[in-house]
Formats: sequence, structure tokens, C-alpha cells
Amino acid sequence: MGKYMDEMLPEMKKHSRTALQPGPGATQTRNTLSHSSVAFSEILKGRDVSQLPRTPEEIEQARANLKAAQSFKCPICWDSRFVHPVQEDGKPDYTRVVSCRCVQREANETRKKALLAYCELPPEGLEMTFENFRRTPGTEEAYQACLAMAEERFDKLRITLMGHTGRGKTHLAIAVVNRWLQKGKPAKYIYVPNMLDELREGFEKEGDESYYSRYQTFLTVPMLVMDDLGTENPTAWVQERLDTIYNTRLMNRLPTITTTNKPFDKLPFRIASRLKRDGVIIPVTGPEYQK
Repeated sequence: MGKYMDEMLPEMKKHSRTALQPGPGATQTRNTLSHSSVAFSEILKGRDVSQLPRTPEEIEQARANLKAAQSFKCPICWDSRFVHPVQEDGKPDYTRVVSCRCVQREANETRKKALLAYCELPPEGLEMTFENFRRTPGTEEAYQACLAMAEERFDKLRITLMGHTGRGKTHLAIAVVNRWLQKGKPAKYIYVPNMLDELREGFEKEGDESYYSRYQTFLTVPMLVMDDLGTENPTAWVQERLDTIYNTRLMNRLPTITTTNKPFDKLPFRIASRLKRDGVIIPVTGPEYQK
């Protein structure tokens, strides 16, 4: 009997630290897989010595329970997804249950994945952040403006980044999107020529892929990046769609970032006029950008 207890107590103490006790920020809850598991926690505190396993069979069963607990994803609720809240006296309230913090964590992860899918970043987009942007002469003004918009402290609604191909414009614009996604806020990236093709195709689709649904997204998403403006086919239908997007977002005070390789005076007049209203035009110069 003594031998079994000598072997069992260290395991119980180890388990109580990793499975029965909430981690930082979760002291308000306690594991509730079973009443006996809570009893072990109380035993180790010296409150209920009478419930220690006494026979070899009880000890073996307790050891099996502890080993099984180590395979659970959540060390707080043992994958039961609920816990009893802890009262002011430090004891569990067995009359109530609340969701374990792992439930909220899973919900946050699900939301992040949904926002990422909704955003439709290009495959390499997740790697385009402020942290790995290589700042060079000619990019500093654009970097500071985009960072301020990412942190929602920019005093304008629009940023237009202008410059030759390969100067880091797209990287900075997508870095704003990534920062918004990290904060759990919806954002959308679109490559302008593809956007217009998708809108045309949407006339033959339904649901989220329909013309109306996608167009409404561009009009209402809290943050929109319009990448490579000026490379689209400048038909009257195209210009009307773009003009409506920019004007509607301006009227609803929704931030928009635009990148373009075109000189400002080569953009359609109405589009150029929209970009200047409550916005800044920032030239991005310097050597060809490389991460």
C-alpha cells in the first residue's frame, strides 16, 4: 500500500498542476470532467484525506484516469467544453456550468479563418506584413501612412500609392489588411482587373458568388484594398462600377487603399477626383523592392 501511494502522489500532484488548475487568465473556472477529479484537487490541498485511493485497484484506476487526462486538448475542462465557475470562497459552484475558455478560443480561430477566406488574399499575401517590409528611401511616407491606417489613427479615408512596378506598394497595402484581420476586423483585397471579371461572371451565379452579393461586398466592407488600378479595360461599364465603389465608400466613410502604376493625370478624371477627396496621393519611389 505504501509503495502504491508513494508512486501515485507525485503523479497526482503533477496532474493537478497541468490539468486541474486553470492557466493564467482562467482562475475563475475549474475542471469538471467528474466529481472525483475535483476531489483529487481538494485532496492535494489537504482538505479531504478520506477520499484518497486506498486499495491497489483504486490506485490503478486513478493512475489510468490521470494518463487518459493527459491526452485531452484542453487541460482545464478535459474536452467537456464546460466548467463550474469558482465562487468567492475558492470552491466550485456545482449548481452552475459555464463555457470553458477553450470554446471562446475555438470560436476566435474559426472567425479568423472565415475572415481570411472572405478577404481572398493572394497565396503570398499572409507573408506581407509591416514587420518584414524592407523600408528604403522613397517608401517611408507610404509606410507611415499605411501603418497609421492599419492602427485606425489615420486622419484620411483614402490612401493612393503610386509608382512603378516592384516598389512595395502591394506589400504595404496588404500589410494593412493583415493587421485588420489580426484584430478580427473584416477587410477585403481585390486585384482590380480580376474584380471586374468576377462581377461579370456573377450575372450567371447565385448566392455569395452572384453579381449583387460581390458588388455589395466591395461597397460595404470596412477596409478595402484596390490593387493595380488602371490596368483594367476602361469601358464605360467598368468606369461606372469603379466610380460607384469609390463614391459609395466615401459617403459611408469607409477606408480604401488603392495602388496604381499609372501617373495620376493618366487615370480617368472621375476616378482621380474621387481618390483626392478626403485622401492622400503618395508616390512610392526608390529602387525595385525586394524582401
